[in-house]
Order: sequence, then structure tokens, then C-alpha cells
Amino acid sequence: MTQVARLLVYLTLNPGASSLEVTLACGIVNVTGRVSDLRAAGNIVEAKRVNGIWRYYVRNGAQLDLALA
Repeated sequence: MTQVARLLVYLTLNPGASSLEVTLACGIVNVTGRVSDLRAAGNIVEAKRVNGIWRYYVRNGAQLDLALA
């Protein structure tokens, strides 16, 4: 599974995850780069700053089936 696919699955199952949480769980170092890749593929990913920490939310799960394949 690619990093982008792993990120999509992780954010779908763990909304509001931080970059550090993604890195530790998925082994993805350049989280912001992979978020950009998700957006370029048509996914809606929101970033919200909560207590000084950026948290990521996937707003559509339509591409999740493709990521699991």
C-alpha cells in the first residue's frame, strides 16, 4: 500500500490526527506532502489548528475503497 493510501485509511479511521500521530502510526515523514497528494487526487482534507497543533480531517470517504485495493 502506498503512503497516500495508508494516509487516507488512517485519517478516515482517525479523524483529527496530527502529523506526529500519522508519522508514528504510518511511518510517513512528509505528512504535509502526502496530504497535498490526497488533495490533488480529489480528496477533501481539512487542516485545523487545535491548541497550536495542526489536525487533519478527511471530509470524503469515496476514495477509501480504492486505497484498500
